[in-house]
Amino acid sequence: MANLLSDSEDTVNLNDVILTGTTAAGTTGTTVVSAANTFIGTDGKNKVNVGDLVVNTSSTPKASRITAVVSDTTVTVQTTGLFGTSDNFNVLSKSTEPAVLFVGTVGASPTLKVRTMGGDDITLNNVVQGTFLPIQVKRVYNTGTSNVSDIIALF
Repeated sequence: MANLLSDSEDTVNLNDVILTGTTAAGTTGTTVVSAANTFIGTDGKNKVNVGDLVVNTSSTPKASRITAVVSDTTVTVQTTGLFGTSDNFNVLSKSTEPAVLFVGTVGASPTLKVRTMGGDDITLNNVVQGTFLPIQVKRVYNTGTSNVSDIIALF
């Protein structure tokens, strides 16, 4: 779950990866251009949809929602400047279902910042390795989360 930490998007409940690719020239601002993969299927229907999440897997945390499918190789996203040329990315289906978290590994003085289903942002200090958090979570923040890894979202 480490590559899905995000300060701007709810990323806990993400369905299977729809598409994996690499960005190409023309990727700037809110425009993401795919080098080889296409955003529209051979039947003319979108493989990806508005609201799906594009995750920059080359640089954590960089994720943004798709706001438009422009062409078979181009989408626009909500947040500017998250992608550059030759960045690897995954596109994941949108979902709003919350999850409880299992904390697999912690280091010294671990903190975990989350957004609850109710919309509250909370920071949990000294979380314990190998435990479940009895909180319905829809976002795990990058900023405010430290020394915590191997987080698993359970539904």
